[in-house]
Amino acid sequence: MIGQVLLALAFAATGIAQAPEGYRTVYITSNVDTKFVVVPKAATSGSGVVVQTGAQKPEQQWYLTDGSSKIQLANTELCLDAGAKSAWKDMANVYVNTCSDTAEGQKWNVMADGRIAVEGSTPQECLDLQFMRATENNPVGLYSCAGLGNTGAADKGINWPLTEVAP
Repeated sequence: MIGQVLLALAFAATGIAQAPEGYRTVYITSNVDTKFVVVPKAATSGSGVVVQTGAQKPEQQWYLTDGSSKIQLANTELCLDAGAKSAWKDMANVYVNTCSDTAEGQKWNVMADGRIAVEGSTPQECLDLQFMRATENNPVGLYSCAGLGNTGAADKGINWPLTEVAP
């Protein structure tokens, strides 16, 4: 028993954490420039979400599933949050907040084509690299899932390739 506890503490100390059952651990990369990944400005509730250069660090990892999913910052109790339904519109900000099973803004649809949409949004709003600027600390927000010129997933600003975290 003590050995199991020590082993669990050792894994936690090295940043190796287990995704919740049914979830996988990924980096959410920008299709504008895949060297950039989605991260919160700070690992605190209410912090805005930005892109930063990927460094394969634990604090850049997310737990999610394909299809309907919460998107949780690895090793935390923080989830990607689009906020109140009244805020779901083009250029709205996205935050991390304490994970909740009832928060509508924390319900996402992770699509096979790379788009990540807020479930229940009408018109459908997707995670967006604001101004399509892949630069340090550029904000991540929402934009129509139809994309620029109704190109859908071909709009690189709303397309987020997921990179599996190596075990």
